[in-house]
Amino acid sequence: MKDRTDAEAVRREKELAQKLADIVEFGTEADFVAAVKAYRPETGKEELRELIMQFRAGVRERRGLC
Repeated sequence: MKDRTDAEAVRREKELAQKLADIVEFGTEADFVAAVKAYRPETGKEELRELIMQFRAGVRERRGLC
C-alpha cells in the first residue's frame, strides 16, 4: 500500500512540475497561483509570495526578458 501511495505522490509531483513549466512558458501569474493552490492548498501566504517571486524570475529568464 505504501508503495502505491509513494508512486502516486511521485506522479503528482511530476504532473505539477510539467504544468508549472508550461505556465512559466505560456501562462499568467494567476494561472500559476491557481495551480499551486490546487496542488498544495496548505501553502501559506509567505510561501506563496516566495513562489510567485520565483515564478516571475523564471518567466523573465525563460521569455528572455532579463
